[in-house]
Amino acid sequence: MAAKRKSPKKPAPKAKAKKVLKATTAIKASAVKSAKKAAKGAKIKKVSGYEPAKAKPSARLVLYGLQPSMPSGKVALMLAMLGEPYDYRHVDLPGGAHKTPDYAKINRFQQVPALVDGDEVVVQSNVILQYLAEKFGKFGGKNPAERRRIAEWLAWDLDRLTTLGQVRFIRKFLKQQDHPALAFVEARARAALEFLDRHLGASKFVAGTQPTIADIAIFGWIAVAEEAGFDPAHFPNLRDWALRMLKLPGVAHPYALLPMEDRVFA
Repeated sequence: MAAKRKSPKKPAPKAKAKKVLKATTAIKASAVKSAKKAAKGAKIKKVSGYEPAKAKPSARLVLYGLQPSMPSGKVALMLAMLGEPYDYRHVDLPGGAHKTPDYAKINRFQQVPALVDGDEVVVQSNVILQYLAEKFGKFGGKNPAERRRIAEWLAWDLDRLTTLGQVRFIRKFLKQQDHPALAFVEARARAALEFLDRHLGASKFVAGTQPTIADIAIFGWIAVAEEAGFDPAHFPNLRDWALRMLKLPGVAHPYALLPMEDRVFA
């Protein structure tokens, strides 16, 4: 009896190259994918206004935010890197949802983001990052010295780097290229980017050798720098840091992390 012929082995399919942030074109591509990313999770029933945070404590975290808001994106990035499930409530700022009495019961500042954790309500993005770092024991520093260093960068972020957000707001949302404050905030934003680029030429991550909430707080602003008129390619150390960030589990462009509607995430 003739021996059976062995069928030739098929070559293993080549692994798809992982797309990472190379420069401005990659940032755009990542933003375009936001709709597909947002499709994950089931819609939840819309409600009129917002119920007080303590009325119905949730078994999981609830994040109130807005997709174009980089402070909201900071918290979404932190939760993604932690791998923690959460429910999301879209707050329509252009429609005035943040000014309703019900939402004011959640966030007295009537801003986004806000995080509800059972009976606990935490507001202001960098404070939320610190709260989550303490709660889950990650990205917050291993000792008092590291925590102080991280706190310094969080304060610097709010003092200096958020000027990039102001430039972005004027250019992208107000669409005013001749706004009287533009030259001033643009110069401060450029100086902040140049300083950060020099720093990251000698440091793997913002506050040391490991990623922390300092990196999480800053990443979103860098991801949308082009919307403020700044090309990440002009800041090579900053660009390389963004590439390192994108290789970490859970990290994605802020637009890919939050949808434009209420969602329940698994």
